[in-house]
Amino acid sequence: MPSDSSITTASPSNGWKLTEENFSHSILSFRDRQAGVSSIFDPEADRYTYNAYCIESRLLTELFTCEYEFLSDAVAAINEEFGQWELVDLSAKSGCGSCVAKGAH
Repeated sequence: MPSDSSITTASPSNGWKLTEENFSHSILSFRDRQAGVSSIFDPEADRYTYNAYCIESRLLTELFTCEYEFLSDAVAAINEEFGQWELVDLSAKSGCGSCVAKGAH
């Protein structure tokens, strides 16, 4: 099957959309779905892990989640699975309108 040269797979060499620098304030979005990485602190282990996730934002339903020990692995998982989606920078938004729960009312 011939390859479509207009489709570029997200990878470190092709410029990932979600990065270790922007993961805390950016998501990948497609229609009513969003994918991203969140950090989780475990006080007993005194360390962070990273949750790669995809949710359906209107129903607040988790569609995909996987916990990683390293941020680089979580970012890679999201970009590999959802790298074609639109990057949305949430840092410019504020108040209740910036929360995924805004679609729940």
